[in-house]
Amino acid sequence: MDDQGNSEAIVSWGDEFFLADKDGTLVELEEITELPFGDEAVDNVDVSHMKSPGKRKEYRSGMIESGTATLGMNYVPGSPSDLLIRDAHASGKPRAYREILTDGNGKKIWQIDGFLLVNSRPRTVTVGTKKQMQVNVRFTGLMTEKAPAA
Repeated sequence: MDDQGNSEAIVSWGDEFFLADKDGTLVELEEITELPFGDEAVDNVDVSHMKSPGKRKEYRSGMIESGTATLGMNYVPGSPSDLLIRDAHASGKPRAYREILTDGNGKKIWQIDGFLLVNSRPRTVTVGTKKQMQVNVRFTGLMTEKAPAA
């Protein structure tokens, strides 16, 4: 909130999503309607033993699971974005990705880089509405977040 208590929420517009092609070149996907974010969760490792104090379980933090999410987009069959996603899905290999968030007026304010697997790409075609595709991904490895280069 600002100093007057007013919201500083940012309306989503102008954000970008890039996915690496088979050669590793980041290509912007077109017609994106919803950006995914990894929901990083820390595993809890049970380290209890026969003499754990007070007969209570003990835990330590383990590895971090980067999570799964869904990228929403308008489905344009055979478009460059459709072909890239189909190729990433068929390859079964991790692909680099980049998300660019804007201030709602096109100014780039945040960048997220990492790797993902394309798990599935269900499509919906309903009479009288736009064709849609949901790209279900699993994030893998380390994600980095930072202000984008000027």
